[in-house]
Amino acid sequence: MSSTILFQQLLVLMALMFTGFFAYKAKLVDDHTNSKLSSLMVWVLNPALMISGVIGKDNPLSNRMILENIIMVFVLYTSMFLIGFIYIFVFRIKGNKSYLYRMEFLFPNVGFMGIPLVKELFGPQYIVLVAFYTLAFNVICYTYGVHLASRLGGKKEPFNPGRLISPGVVTALVSIAIFALHLNVPAPIVSYVDYLGNAAIAFSMLIIGISLAKVDWKTAFAKMEYILFLIADMIVIPLIIVYLSRFLPFDTIIVRIFQIMVCMPVASMTCMFTQEYGGDGTECAKLIAMSTVLTVITAPLVIFIAG
Repeated sequence: MSSTILFQQLLVLMALMFTGFFAYKAKLVDDHTNSKLSSLMVWVLNPALMISGVIGKDNPLSNRMILENIIMVFVLYTSMFLIGFIYIFVFRIKGNKSYLYRMEFLFPNVGFMGIPLVKELFGPQYIVLVAFYTLAFNVICYTYGVHLASRLGGKKEPFNPGRLISPGVVTALVSIAIFALHLNVPAPIVSYVDYLGNAAIAFSMLIIGISLAKVDWKTAFAKMEYILFLIADMIVIPLIIVYLSRFLPFDTIIVRIFQIMVCMPVASMTCMFTQEYGGDGTECAKLIAMSTVLTVITAPLVIFIAG
């Protein structure tokens, strides 16, 4: 995986985002349409994309690779959890803002952005590796993420195990089960899921583009605290982690996919949770939008500098 190839793939995804951006500006789609597209993406297309990586595909993964991948998932979320605390301590961030930045660090966009990139860069047979990242993402998001979002909204939400039964968790578990059991699926079903999965890439980028169209870009880069966060989250921290990951005695594909996950922008789920629990999603939305746009530059730059 070279930084040039990564840059080219990100440019393609960015072009799709801007298609959604201009479609919203031209009023070809509205907020209601976007809401329905998002529901379609969450409940149908994204699950199909993940499952398409494990049915009807040759299995290039060994048990050792799976174990290494699980270790890298643990490393990613443990690192970002600790980095969130270090960041708010170093910059003396207190109050609700501390919950905001901890949440922004902890949840990179491993789903809507990570899955399409892995498919295009490495092939659909490696999407199952991302399923472990999305499973961890959803479990943490619906437990600790709910805690952070509710505190950000001035509440203290009790833990609800029922929230774990979400499309992301279920799809990740199903994908891992199909992969582990080596299930043979009829060819027509494989084609059906592949068609839906291919549509997911375009739709996910269009939806992100529509979200970008709603941001007030005149004020997005106006605050120095936003700039500091973006430098830390999109350049400094990924650069350190990606460089150190080069020395791990793990399979190259496992390490490269981990590096992609580290470079991903802030997940849109953080804004949804913030608004759901009574918080102001404005700042969160701006950070998501800015990090998403900057990924086209920062991700290849980090990969290039870190070697």
